[in-house]
Amino acid sequence: MAMDYVETSKKIIEGVGGVDNIASATHCMTRLRLVLHDESKANDAKVNKIKGVKSVIKQGGQYQVVIGNEVSNLFKEFSKLGKFDGSGKAAPAKAQGSPVQRLFGFVAGCMTPMLPAMLGCGMLKVVLTLLTTFCGMDSTSSTYVLIYAFADCFFYLLPVFLGMTIAQKMGKSPMLFMVVGAALCYPDLIALMGGENLGTFLGMPCTYLFGLPVICSSYTSSVLPMLLMAPVMAWAEDFADRVSPNVLKAFLKPLLFIIICIPCSLYVLGPLGNVVGNLLSNLFTVMYNAVPWLTVGILSAAMPFIVMTGMHYALIPLFMNNIATLGYDVIVLVTMFCSNIAQGAASLGVACKTKNEETRSEGIACAISAIVAGVTEPAMYGINLRYMTPMIGAVIAAGVGGLFTGITGVKGYTMGGSPSILSLITFIGGENPMHGVIFGAIAAVGIIAIAFAVTFVLFKDPAPEADDEDEEGSSADAPKPLVNKVVISAPLTGQVVDLASVPDEVFSSGALGEGIAIVPSAGRVVAPCDATVSATMETKHAVGLTTAQGVELLIHVGLDTVALEGRHYTCKVKEGQKVKKGDLLIEFDMNAIKAEGYQLHTPVLVTNSDDFVSIKVANVGAVTAGDELMTVV
Repeated sequence: MAMDYVETSKKIIEGVGGVDNIASATHCMTRLRLVLHDESKANDAKVNKIKGVKSVIKQGGQYQVVIGNEVSNLFKEFSKLGKFDGSGKAAPAKAQGSPVQRLFGFVAGCMTPMLPAMLGCGMLKVVLTLLTTFCGMDSTSSTYVLIYAFADCFFYLLPVFLGMTIAQKMGKSPMLFMVVGAALCYPDLIALMGGENLGTFLGMPCTYLFGLPVICSSYTSSVLPMLLMAPVMAWAEDFADRVSPNVLKAFLKPLLFIIICIPCSLYVLGPLGNVVGNLLSNLFTVMYNAVPWLTVGILSAAMPFIVMTGMHYALIPLFMNNIATLGYDVIVLVTMFCSNIAQGAASLGVACKTKNEETRSEGIACAISAIVAGVTEPAMYGINLRYMTPMIGAVIAAGVGGLFTGITGVKGYTMGGSPSILSLITFIGGENPMHGVIFGAIAAVGIIAIAFAVTFVLFKDPAPEADDEDEEGSSADAPKPLVNKVVISAPLTGQVVDLASVPDEVFSSGALGEGIAIVPSAGRVVAPCDATVSATMETKHAVGLTTAQGVELLIHVGLDTVALEGRHYTCKVKEGQKVKKGDLLIEFDMNAIKAEGYQLHTPVLVTNSDDFVSIKVANVGAVTAGDELMTVV
């Protein structure tokens, strides 16, 4: 059954604490990524039960709702309901977790918005590789040059785009941050850095700015220099804003920002980023050259657990650095290739073993999603982690596949979408262009066979659940009749009217619970039963009560009377106070309230009516405070 995007969005918003609790919202390929003002207001269990939600992950200050392939369609309706544009303009919530988690969360948050452009241009590079390898296209032809420009433009100007996403992540000015990235990619600067150098500094070639050495480096396609500049740019913008007089701020603030940030990027953090990137590449090269089978094997087996944290996006800077400096990558492309195919094959094993038709259908869909499209969250959360034994098969198969690809030297040469069986074409390259494709295909067949076989042997259908269980819970959670019924007396003297006749849709629709309403003839509200005062209002017009049996009551005197801000009301109780039937709760001046134009219909509601079998209300008509009004069973 197709997902109801509107209804699912409504339930998610409600489950995370409402629209007002969402600071910003965006999505990646499979996850709805929310920043909440207060994560304690989110009901994880409630969100997890929503049909279409695979899992909830809280990582790096984000509340991530795993949806799967349909997240982009869902987000269209979600953004309409909450008026979210994903621009990050909302004030970012304070990051949570350890320093490492916050760092990875920041990097992932900066890289994720760029994925569509990154994947599109990466796939175009794959097409170009196919044209030159199999169709004989000349790499010096104008057609090749133009297509290469289309494919490389995003990567060439990566620091510019990264400046925008960093600013959005930090709640700063995107255009100012993009200027710093543009300076690092400026053609004349690149020509100067690559031309005849005037000297050396710390053993490296350099040129000079106002007599100070600037180490010659190329920053196109780089990510680390801009990531290192992030805290400096944030401080510089705040500083420039603080010291600039209002009358001069329009031009002085950006001027100060540029004067501070661009020299800092050229003198210090840009070169430092390149040094760090080279060190990481060298470290990876040493590990890969020493024990390629172990390096790729361990990472392939561990990749599902990296994906669970959402930190696989934080590996993209390392991938980009490897492609730029080494010309290939295995950390992301090969390990995720092995892991994603294994997840899908394990899900397929469940589909073939299970006797449950719904599980079989889900397993097949999840397998196709992971193996063909490289989207593993549906398989991971919907099948493999759900039953546990398929995850064992997936991890074993991914590890073995990683060992094989490491030993045979399979490498990825360009990004072409989320790694899947179709990613074999991204393995074309190197001295023997088809080497990676051949051994990658062999690895894929082995991974599918191992994951399928291990899962088929280990998996067993769980014991059948109760027939009357629904998506919201089992029969064990269904309301049960109270041992002793609770009698709710009239809290006011007046005329009883049906709740549906109350001229306020919130009450008449039953959205706040079942009950009755009274049009009072006297300005006194008394306790309708023995209870504890669970809520009072500063405006004194309403009170909440909870009985010993767990019945939650709301008595709301008048409609829209919150606007009176407490005028004409006197509350006689406080929260936590225990009251007996007949105790005075509220006094109010009926005539004064009517004179200000407000109606006195007073709903008396059982706000948790879903927890009980039935709420029997009295017939309409005259009632005196203390008379029987409702019975909760």
